[in-house]
Amino acid sequence: MDINCADFGITPLLYKVAHKCNKVQDECLKKFSISAKQAAILGVIEFLGDGAINQKALSEMMGVKESSVSSIVKTMIKNEMISKEQSKTDGRNYILTITRKGRRICNMIKNSADEFERTFCKNLSDEEKESFKNLLIKLV
Repeated sequence: MDINCADFGITPLLYKVAHKCNKVQDECLKKFSISAKQAAILGVIEFLGDGAINQKALSEMMGVKESSVSSIVKTMIKNEMISKEQSKTDGRNYILTITRKGRRICNMIKNSADEFERTFCKNLSDEEKESFKNLLIKLV
């Protein structure tokens, strides 16, 4: 059955784009044996947290509950992508730091981000990509 996407409203189209985006991203991340959420956490710690951040700030930056981040963080600590140490200034606070392994993975992910973008936007002209980017900026 041939479906005309032009007949869809914005919400179903956004769903389809998100689904395609997740599918392409999962394919790119498979080679690193990590999930999209783990990749996002590495990215936040590395780029927004300058290599170290507390878990509360991490969950706020990601826009998710601290409890949701907690189980992913535990797995990432177990897999030696990040470490968790007590703050030197506040004993109640713990700092998440990206490890060498995590930084290496993060760098490889940065390199594969270009591949992801090429795959995701392969049917768009340069002008369409720029317009799409500007529309996304307005939406976020």
